[in-house]
Amino acid sequence: MSLERLKEMKGALDTVEETKEKIFVYGTLKKGKQFNYLLSKAKFIGDAETVERYSLYFDGIPYLVKSDEVSYVKGEVYDIDSEMLKMIDAFEDHPNYYVREKIKVKLTGGDILSVWAYFFPEKRGKLIETGEY
Repeated sequence: MSLERLKEMKGALDTVEETKEKIFVYGTLKKGKQFNYLLSKAKFIGDAETVERYSLYFDGIPYLVKSDEVSYVKGEVYDIDSEMLKMIDAFEDHPNYYVREKIKVKLTGGDILSVWAYFFPEKRGKLIETGEY
């Protein structure tokens, strides 16, 4: 392989961006909450709420549950890279405790995004009827 071809390949690799994922956080990872520092290198996209209704429970920490359609859950959307997604998966103990799934959320400005969210498999604690932790 020629030196020129190797330089072209290196240039192409240099322009490949890290894959970004969007994550919806509704509890302790939100701004002002105790674990938001874990998202310090993430890009904040905006405030959002779920397109579908879910249940949000609280028992020391919040739990997003799909079993009852109570309210549109409010939270925040961040852009994160694949390494940060792995770290958040470990923090949420996915898939052993919370389970990460794709959902749709609506940003305050009206845009609909497909994002990752962490669900708990069962009701736990007190229902937060407003959908906001």
